[in-house]
Amino acid sequence: MQLEDLRIGAHVHSSDDKRLGTLSKFVVTEKSLKLTHVVVDTGILRSGEPLWKGGWGLSHDRVVPLGAVASATSDRVGLTMTADEFKEHSVDYEEEYFEAMPDVSPGRMDLGDVARLTSSIPGEPGPWLMLEKRAIGPDEVEIPKDAPVWRLQPHQKIGEVDRIIFDDATGKVQDLVIRRGFLLTKDVVLPVRFIVEIVAGVVRVNIDDDALQGLPEFGPAD
Repeated sequence: MQLEDLRIGAHVHSSDDKRLGTLSKFVVTEKSLKLTHVVVDTGILRSGEPLWKGGWGLSHDRVVPLGAVASATSDRVGLTMTADEFKEHSVDYEEEYFEAMPDVSPGRMDLGDVARLTSSIPGEPGPWLMLEKRAIGPDEVEIPKDAPVWRLQPHQKIGEVDRIIFDDATGKVQDLVIRRGFLLTKDVVLPVRFIVEIVAGVVRVNIDDDALQGLPEFGPAD
């Protein structure tokens, strides 16, 4: 790979040319914005999870290190792993588990018990809460599909992340390509120097009107 881009939604293929899923998220270090992992949504059919076990509603995301990415174009991402290696060695990005909802007033039935039952998972011998644990380091953040980009002053949404451009030698993100507009959209290149923080999948930037209007349109090399 040269200085290249990764587009969310691109098809991900194994080294033996099996389709594994689609690119769904990027994982970067919080301070340096170094790309460390990519997340692949395998979908219901490729997840191997039976429908009765949550195949409809639970996460089908698998995470692989950036080093496993062998090639990337706007439409296709190739991995160094075979399909069997991907199935065996990639990690669940979100691990869902259940915890019992606490009863703050044990004993006889009260309004708290009614609230616990009504908010519990339907059909489960609850009351239970479903919690998630992500395979992400304490110094890492995620950029998910269509991550909103907001500027601080004035506080307004300026677009959604479509892809990232990174240096494959260092893994450091150089630019975000964001989609602007509603019916008539265009992709523009947002340099990372404008990024203030990435919190809960939201990219916050500090950019004035002139710089925003001057962002160049993105034209993929491929």
